Amino acid sequence: MPPRKSRRLQTPEDNTECAEVAPSPPKARGPDPNASLALVQLPPELFDAIIEHFVTLPTTYYYDTSDIPDPQYFERTDALTALSQTCRALREITLHRLWAQLDICRVPPKYRASWYKYVMSAMERKANGMATSPVRHHVRSLTLIFSKSKPDAALAALWKMLPQLPNLRKIHVINLKTPGFAKSLTESNLDKFELSEVTTLFLPTEGSIFQKLCPNATHIRCVGGNGASLLSALTAKTERLDGMLDWTDLKVIQRLIKNAPNLKSLELRRPVNNGLGIESQRYAPVEWAQAIPKLAGLKKLAELTLTFPDSVEGPGDQASIDAARALMRITSGPFPVERRLVIRRVLAPHYVRPDVHQDCVHSSVVETF
Repeated sequence: MPPRKSRRLQTPEDNTECAEVAPSPPKARGPDPNASLALVQLPPELFDAIIEHFVTLPTTYYYDTSDIPDPQYFERTDALTALSQTCRALREITLHRLWAQLDICRVPPKYRASWYKYVMSAMERKANGMATSPVRHHVRSLTLIFSKSKPDAALAALWKMLPQLPNLRKIHVINLKTPGFAKSLTESNLDKFELSEVTTLFLPTEGSIFQKLCPNATHIRCVGGNGASLLSALTAKTERLDGMLDWTDLKVIQRLIKNAPNLKSLELRRPVNNGLGIESQRYAPVEWAQAIPKLAGLKKLAELTLTFPDSVEGPGDQASIDAARALMRITSGPFPVERRLVIRRVLAPHYVRPDVHQDCVHSSVVETF
């Protein structure tokens, strides 16, 4: 019998005429498990300190100058979303941080031309989903933006969702120009529900209905308009009032003292609107000097902030400062508390750069009495 042929595969060394064998492609590598492990092992306060470096929507935002938040303000949300999808260990430590801030105000760049349609559609979709989602227990802060586009379904979904957020502490409304807003709450048969855990409200003038829904709110900020309806809805539980309110009508001081007698912190700040020229808004009203002495009726006032809208002193500024100093020297009761006067100069961002949407603090001085 002829010898059997060997089945040994030839190698390049066995056959010099064999073509050169291509090297094997490198093995694909997944995420570095050591990197994930290092993040998981960080102390919670250090992990939070790292996350704080990512950009979020500023709370000192000139809402009357821009309706749509810039995409840069959702950097923190995007970072936490990516981390939560990396592995199970990171998901456990990032999920509650991610959903602690619920922003129903984000508009992708391709929808910005028709943002008014997108925001209401997104509100309806997200509110319906969040009302039954297990992550609703993580939500502590809610940011909203409204428009006039098809409000009925979106508002019905919002009123349905709000009572389902048991740990909600802050509501932040950027823009509210929706007709029939308060009426929609009554028609939803939910007009008697209360958000008793909410303590902070950042609202435009048209948002005073939220003050009625949140009777235990202690901090009210006016983020648009003259603040007249917000002042009317203050209660004895209000301890801090700031933002852009119109103090030129001296009657508002009487209303403030009557409605919020326990106020501890107050800011006088002129409303700023992008549609008005800089020359019409660069000075604080001269009426401040007349209004400030009337604040003596607020017996618990411990901090007064004067926010001037220009980097240099304007006519009447010193008179307002002198009146504020005299007011803060007043003590009441057998155990007077330390009082603070904060004098700030803050530039409206659209006077500086059109792409800036938050306070540009030029200077801030604190005086103690």
